[in-house]
Amino acid sequence: MANNACTAQYVDHVGIAVRDIEAAMKSFQEAFQIPPGVIEVLADQGVRATLLPIGQTRLELLEPLSPESAVGRFIERRGEGLHHLALHVENVAESLTSLSAAGLELVDKEPRPGLSGTIAFVHPRSVHGILTELVQSL
Repeated sequence: MANNACTAQYVDHVGIAVRDIEAAMKSFQEAFQIPPGVIEVLADQGVRATLLPIGQTRLELLEPLSPESAVGRFIERRGEGLHHLALHVENVAESLTSLSAAGLELVDKEPRPGLSGTIAFVHPRSVHGILTELVQSL
């Protein structure tokens, strides 16, 4: 990583919290001709999720497994909608080190597996109110 910086290469995906993943996927298919995705259960994150491809980026639909999950609480407080922005980086671990050194508040101190690859989150307080995910492709 050049100059000890976190360099975002492109928008990997936009996460959208939804109450019903099948209905949401159908809506995006019908309205925007977006191909369907495979729905996976991510028990450790408390969601059912899918990635819908749109060119180089994707929409990630997130349905909570319970009202107590992070996405469940998000929907309860704010309703369905934009949940997070995911930026593709070359190395999540190095990016976390750089962002921490720059004083940003991290949700994850270490990278972890996610639907889209190796991931980690930066707290919205450090990124103008936007929960920001870093993604390193597998």
